[in-house]
Amino acid sequence: MMLLRMKKIGLMLVALISSLLLVACGSSPKDYSDATPLNAINTSVSVKALWAKPTGDVPEYAHAQLPVVIDMDVEANKDKKIYVASRRGEVAAHATKNGDVLWQISMNEALTGGPGVGAGLLFVGTREAELVALDKNNGAERWRQRISSEMLATPVVAGEFLVVQTIDGRISVHKTTTGKKLWSYERSIPKLTLRGTSVPLVVNEAVLAGFSDGRLLSLSLATGELLWETTIAVPHGRTDLERLVDIDGLFRAADGVVYVSSYQGRVAAVSIEDGNVLWARDMSSYTGLTVSEEQIFITDATSRVWALDGRTGATLWRQDSLLGRELSVPVVQGNTLVVADYDGFVHWLSQDDGGFVARKSLDKVWSTLRYIWDSDESAEKVYRSVSVSPLVDAGTLYVRDNTGALAAFALLKQATPKQAAIK
Repeated sequence: MMLLRMKKIGLMLVALISSLLLVACGSSPKDYSDATPLNAINTSVSVKALWAKPTGDVPEYAHAQLPVVIDMDVEANKDKKIYVASRRGEVAAHATKNGDVLWQISMNEALTGGPGVGAGLLFVGTREAELVALDKNNGAERWRQRISSEMLATPVVAGEFLVVQTIDGRISVHKTTTGKKLWSYERSIPKLTLRGTSVPLVVNEAVLAGFSDGRLLSLSLATGELLWETTIAVPHGRTDLERLVDIDGLFRAADGVVYVSSYQGRVAAVSIEDGNVLWARDMSSYTGLTVSEEQIFITDATSRVWALDGRTGATLWRQDSLLGRELSVPVVQGNTLVVADYDGFVHWLSQDDGGFVARKSLDKVWSTLRYIWDSDESAEKVYRSVSVSPLVDAGTLYVRDNTGALAAFALLKQATPKQAAIK
């Protein structure tokens, strides 16, 4: 479940906020009686499940932490690897083409963030607030560095710089080869925040970072100097709960503009050069958004999926048929938009109008592809909620549920429309 963090006194709270609670791994979910039931759809796109592999579970409150990552810095004609980490400390590299395990280690300590990949290394954060670098080719530990607090967001590699954001409101930059801290920036944070942090972006030698006070900052990558800051959301209400305005979701940059959302706040387009807000509109999101050409796709806190005009913020379409289903951040695959929900269903939507074009059940995919090999698994219902961001690379979609089941999907040629009954 999504936890709330009482900072300053270090007290962990469990908040029963319906829009923020996520399913515990493999356990009975919270009351989803208000979630919109799934109806049959007309399948117009053929989707094939390529493979499914176990990877170790992610935290029950997973948001952006422990996502699936792919190493983009590979030699020509070399197969890419997909990297995953589990909350219990397993880290592994899988082949993207078939999911086979290339190497796997156990760190024997709980992990809260990562992996980030770059400069020949993988970077993960431990529950004891340590930043660890592993060799991406075999998992061997290369260095370890104490950081100020837990790292929930994925660390970002930018050449010789490693950018880390921690839950105490700090951004720090480290040398990738040694872990030595080069600079840090600290910002005061509210007493009560969502348990999560957004993943920083590095654009044009600047670090873009969102904070739990609803502000977006630009810092010099080389020195940590504050270049500009702008307000995305202003707290409102009398209680700390009502005043939550965290920027926790994924945000994106394109063509000199960064697109960002906040919880109980706004979605906005901001100039990367000077921090000026180009447009903004009221919307609450804790998962974030994605960008495709001149469109912005976002999942709001009620699990509506929106397509917005990137130039103006105007609504292009809205999909309301998944209300209350705790949707993931959307990702683009081909000419479709993909979201996954609390019950392990993956939904493909048309980018043109938001209509459903395909749907898959992760539970059925797992049973089909893994049953022969995992026949000793318990027959008890497994809730395959998806709270970490799906990933698309080279046309293949990778979805990891909270039990750690990782599945890969490919879009095939459009199929003749047919009714797809969802049970």
